Amino acid sequence: MIEVNYVKVKNFVYIYMLLPLLCFIALYLHSWLGGIFLVILFGLSVVNIRIKFKRIKKARRRKKVLRIHFEVPKSNYILQIPIRYLVIFAIVAVIWSFLGGQGNLYYQSPDWGCRNAIYRDIIYREWPVVYPDYNKALVYYIGYWLPAASVTKIIGFVVPSIYSTEVAFTIGNILLWIWTSIGIFFTELLLLTYAKPILHYRQLLVPIILVFFSGMDIIGAVRNIVVEGKQFWLLHLEWWCDDLQFSSLTTCLFWVFNQTIVPWLAILCVLQEEKLCNYVFIGICAFAAGPIPMVGIAVYMLLNGIYKGIDSIVNKKMVDFLKEVFTPVNCLAVLILPVFLLYYKSNQALNNGVAGATSGVFSVFKLTTITDGFIEDVLLLLVLEAGIYLLLLYRNYKNDIFYYITIITTFIAPFVKIGGASDFIMRFSIPTVMVMAAMCLKYLVNYDVNKGTDKISKYIVTILCVCLLIGAMTPMTEFFRGYSTMLQTGKIINVCDDIKTFNQDIPSNNFTANDYKNSAFFKVFISDE
Repeated sequence: MIEVNYVKVKNFVYIYMLLPLLCFIALYLHSWLGGIFLVILFGLSVVNIRIKFKRIKKARRRKKVLRIHFEVPKSNYILQIPIRYLVIFAIVAVIWSFLGGQGNLYYQSPDWGCRNAIYRDIIYREWPVVYPDYNKALVYYIGYWLPAASVTKIIGFVVPSIYSTEVAFTIGNILLWIWTSIGIFFTELLLLTYAKPILHYRQLLVPIILVFFSGMDIIGAVRNIVVEGKQFWLLHLEWWCDDLQFSSLTTCLFWVFNQTIVPWLAILCVLQEEKLCNYVFIGICAFAAGPIPMVGIAVYMLLNGIYKGIDSIVNKKMVDFLKEVFTPVNCLAVLILPVFLLYYKSNQALNNGVAGATSGVFSVFKLTTITDGFIEDVLLLLVLEAGIYLLLLYRNYKNDIFYYITIITTFIAPFVKIGGASDFIMRFSIPTVMVMAAMCLKYLVNYDVNKGTDKISKYIVTILCVCLLIGAMTPMTEFFRGYSTMLQTGKIINVCDDIKTFNQDIPSNNFTANDYKNSAFFKVFISDE
């Protein structure tokens, strides 16, 4: 048995989330600017460690042991996990990421074409990645790839010959597979510390819920097939409501892994942080992985902060609240924000407008045109994707602020668009879907079947299990797509790698910056070599 709690797990999670920032700052910026920001990040670590030791000393003086923050039984219950369960968690992480395309050894969804091109350019080209022949530079959410790519470059420095073939890309993909598996494993541990199962064997529900949680897309899909005769591209059930979609956890991993893993870790940390003292740090880490999921996380942090602020005013503890917000960690982390704001601002899509949107960082977001048909679609979407789950969870979470924030984020998601595309609702909802999965997990693993519960509770747990089984059809179609392609082609490896590189004259609006030398980011933060 190994004792597990949030305090222990988050130390490793923080390092995992921090590494992409370190790689970007150390290897992408001017050497002297990179040095300054590395000092800031080092300061963050030192301050964090000092604060932690102070808390430990205070706890020891009071003869208390630090535990995770949410309510636990009065019997000083200690969360322990058998080693064999940790092995199962690790195996699930490796297999799940493999089936999603990691390692380039199985089927990959169509979105992998651009992602393989990005990763190949990161590995084979100097940093920052620029394409002088076409006067453009790679500008995208590249943070997630950088740790694995950095190790690949170190290997390439020792053995330069790997760059003359695809060996470097092969090594890079194996390392990325390992990196993704580690991130999933940490996600499982954070889910475990949040749910805190009352029985050991229920800990095995953690990977099951993580892999199979989804909204009940199959109901909407069947309705559309029967009523409208609608077909679904590549059996992608989440498109049943036209441009509105709450992507399942498996769908996110299989299609947009680079902006999924770190936001999962970030929102699970937010759920379990006792105070707001690390919020900005967590937010910056998520921002480096993907700005749209970060907006979803920011709503959770902002509304929880407002709630705590009002509570501090009512209880006359405003000074303590301000100390909690304006910590050295938060203040230092804010200094990193302009780097990524300017980096993303140089993206061609923001400068030229995305699918009909005007240019600019904030102008790219716009409200959806509301019609009677749209309202009907939204209502049905919210019921099947979140409403039923949230209704079933109400009795257990009616005193939890994050429950109400989840309701708010589900209502925000359909009414905002990025240009004419559906990216906002799909990516903004990444943290929301994870929170619903975590709450469902916590409810199930702590339901006491032996205790004399009322009939309503028994009905709720039964209906919840049925809903989860119906929702599991969505990730099952994701798995089936790879299996079906393998049968059709007669081979296991069916990667999507047709683009190869962005060093060519092809449309790359979402991934590059045109005339990059005149952008503020490249003028200020990048050398003129």
